[in-house]
Amino acid sequence: MKRLGFVSHISKRGRIIVKAETIPKLNSEVIDKDKKPIGIVIDLMGPVNSPFVAVKPYEKPDPEKIKNAELFLR
Repeated sequence: MKRLGFVSHISKRGRIIVKAETIPKLNSEVIDKDKKPIGIVIDLMGPVNSPFVAVKPYEKPDPEKIKNAELFLR
């Protein structure tokens, strides 16, 4: 399990935006600390030295539960 980073916010389109510590490949699966599948990586944004990752969730995320959550790559 490799840490992707921490959730920044949820976009208006329902995507989970993560402040990335690791640059993932597109379509990589994202899981939480309990190894529960969260979604897949669909986009990389921002500067190379401080990127953000957009994750398309499998289910509509609860903003209160996912805020600042630590996410990982499978």
